[in-house]
Amino acid sequence: MLTITADDVLPVHMADALTGEAPFWDEARGSLWWIDIQGQRLLGFEPASGRMSSHRLPLMPGFVVSFAHHGLVLGLEDGIYPFAPETGVGERLFAVEEDLPANRLNDGKTDAAGRLWFGSMDKTGSGAPVGALYSLTPDGVLRCHRSEIRIPNAIAFSPCGKTFYFSDSRSQVVEAFDYDVASGTFSNGRAFARFMGGEHPDGACTDADGGVWIAVVNGSRIERRRADGAVDLVVELPVSRPTMPMLGGRDGRTLFVTSQRRFLGTQKLKQEALAGQLLAVRVPFSSRR
Repeated sequence: MLTITADDVLPVHMADALTGEAPFWDEARGSLWWIDIQGQRLLGFEPASGRMSSHRLPLMPGFVVSFAHHGLVLGLEDGIYPFAPETGVGERLFAVEEDLPANRLNDGKTDAAGRLWFGSMDKTGSGAPVGALYSLTPDGVLRCHRSEIRIPNAIAFSPCGKTFYFSDSRSQVVEAFDYDVASGTFSNGRAFARFMGGEHPDGACTDADGGVWIAVVNGSRIERRRADGAVDLVVELPVSRPTMPMLGGRDGRTLFVTSQRRFLGTQKLKQEALAGQLLAVRVPFSSRR
């Protein structure tokens, strides 16, 4: 097993995010977008120029992603909104859970057919299992696939498109499913990765070789697991609460990692000066074939 130490991991965007999340590599713009959930910000970083940006949002975001012909979109508390760096947030495209004002959206990725998959969860801190897992077609067909979710996370697809990954983080298990791209349905669920003690899986991404990269909250690391679930690479981190990895950069070999300051006490924050910042490290796997 290969280990990359925390000494090799560097901060690239200092933003003091309360909950940094959902890094998304925007190939067209050469930018890494990420969000600060409680801070209600969309953040941008351009590796080539070092340029950083920050955009205030009207509601708490749960993810940022490119969605078919809609371009860059944000999952906010009550639906899906378009975003353009030049003009900001546009009018809502699709409503989601308008009748549940105590919920917000969380974690979103697209499949090979262009559907947007995302979750919802309680935003009040109650921890109640009131969330759901949805898919949304580019023309607005919304489908609920699972309910009674506490914290939806680890949404990812294998490069061949035939495996879907998902976790309700409180379960401490990342599940793998057989995925039918044509119908947008999944089946044959099984445990892909289990975590113990106070560790929980958060966000995930996949690489071109089928590896699954999982952020381990309270574990100070990113794990890369082969398609059979075995860990073959660990990236040690200078933060205890990493939230999501994303491969990007000019060759797809830069691993970007978001993290959380929220829930860390004064002493822990002194020890983890990079909590809430965007981190990056070079890795021997790529998002590109």
